[in-house]
Amino acid sequence: MKKRIYTCFLMLFLAYPAFSLSFDALPNYQDEGTKLYVRGTGKLQEQNYTEAISDLIRAVRLRPDIAEAFHNLGFAYERTGDLRNAARAYERALQIKPNYPSALNNLGYLLATSDTEIEKAVALCQRAVELQPNSASFQDSLGWALYKAGRHPEAARHFSAAIKIDPAFFKSHFNLGLVEFANNNHAAAIIHFRNCLQLNSSYLKAYVSLADCYEKVNDDSRALHVYRQALTRAPEGDPIKRHLERKVRTLTEESKKQYFSSVTGRQGSSALQEFMSRKNRTGELGARMNTATSRVAVNSNYTPVSAVSQPSPLFASPMPTPVAAVAPTNVANSYSTIQPGFIAAQNAADNDNLSLSYSASSVHLMSTPREITVDQERELERKYSLSKSYLDRGLIKEAEKELNTIIRNAPESSMVSRQSRNLLLRVKKELEEQSSQTALTHRDMGKDFFRSGQYSMAEVEFRKALSIDPENAEVCKDLALLYYNQNRYQEAFEQSKRAIALNRTLKEAYVVLASLYARKGRPDDAMRTLRMVKEVSTRRDAVDELAEKMMASLGSE
Repeated sequence: MKKRIYTCFLMLFLAYPAFSLSFDALPNYQDEGTKLYVRGTGKLQEQNYTEAISDLIRAVRLRPDIAEAFHNLGFAYERTGDLRNAARAYERALQIKPNYPSALNNLGYLLATSDTEIEKAVALCQRAVELQPNSASFQDSLGWALYKAGRHPEAARHFSAAIKIDPAFFKSHFNLGLVEFANNNHAAAIIHFRNCLQLNSSYLKAYVSLADCYEKVNDDSRALHVYRQALTRAPEGDPIKRHLERKVRTLTEESKKQYFSSVTGRQGSSALQEFMSRKNRTGELGARMNTATSRVAVNSNYTPVSAVSQPSPLFASPMPTPVAAVAPTNVANSYSTIQPGFIAAQNAADNDNLSLSYSASSVHLMSTPREITVDQERELERKYSLSKSYLDRGLIKEAEKELNTIIRNAPESSMVSRQSRNLLLRVKKELEEQSSQTALTHRDMGKDFFRSGQYSMAEVEFRKALSIDPENAEVCKDLALLYYNQNRYQEAFEQSKRAIALNRTLKEAYVVLASLYARKGRPDDAMRTLRMVKEVSTRRDAVDELAEKMMASLGSE
């Protein structure tokens, strides 16, 4: 059996990273030019763009035939803001390899962003999508080029296609919001911007655009809240920070004027006050209030939580709401007049109705709710606001700690406990996504070390990825390839079997396992394993072709 059948797949299945490091066309990768290319790409991954540019310039001088080196040089120039040289480097890469998808996409996006040669940008991005239609990034770039060309309906289709391919691709959600905003569909734009922020809570542009939308629909209170969130994220010295400060100052002053004028108008309306007094003592709402006050005496100036449609100042709200129909009257002074036990009594009265909006799995109602003082409840509300602030700033673990403290100490039927439990679900989801991203980073670094022949460093990175995500079938497959390449066949066998157990559709793992069976003189097992490639394949690619060649070779012996 020809040895090449067992080894030709070793470097085949490691896909291009954001900036490619591929030796498919480089049979001799020990020359100085290629070494500089590898080192420069490593600097690029470390975000050391200055040294990356230095190494890659020397690399392309020594090896002007490496399209990937020009591509990575263009990427480094783009990161440093040198867009002119970035475009030149991408063009050189395309001269060497005209159908280089990443270079086509990056150059098209660059031209569209800089508003130069828009039609050329569209053509380049279209070609990239034709070559790789299942790339969310390429679909988004084409949508961006079409958006800059004023072709909004077509742009929206490609942004939607990107989201369909990768629902977590937050930039396409943001770009869809831009399209709707440009068409004056502000309500739809708000939805897309909020979706973007749910996926990436640190994306400053989405905050600014979302606040602008709220202003367009005259919801200044929410606009002010979002501007304040953006202000906490804006870096010092950034011009946008001054813009945000002006917006916050202006909307704050307008909010104060609106509040005081509305309060004055309502306080002057005795008819309205008399109506609200009658309303509060009739119907279901009045019955509930009468029940609560019959058990616990309370100052009449205090408005119970259940008596208003919006949360009172005692309970923190995720987003500021417009001025309520009834302004609180001297709430701060009324705190001191609340009788002991009022909170527990009110919780008991509200328990049946409020708990209907929560599932039994998320809220367990105690038969006798714990009683906490007003000061304790205000402290828990402060912690809830603090946890939201932590989450907005990306401090996920700190937010989780505060929320767990609230849940341990707050009555389970209280609003702050329910809010905290719901927010904790979001925190846990973001922690999982954060771990997934970290694992992906280590895997990409491991693949790059593998390509450059640095096997020990590749194994370290793959192991780090598995420690974060132990059930990642792709990493197990990569380790199997690595061990096979190092003649560590027993370990390669174990990792390939584990990869298949975690993901039975992973075609590359079957090829590794079949090669190991063939090496052990078990051709029947090898053939059976190779047939699985065709069985699980949903799209024919290089792996299917390799499996067929191996089957033909095994069958001829």
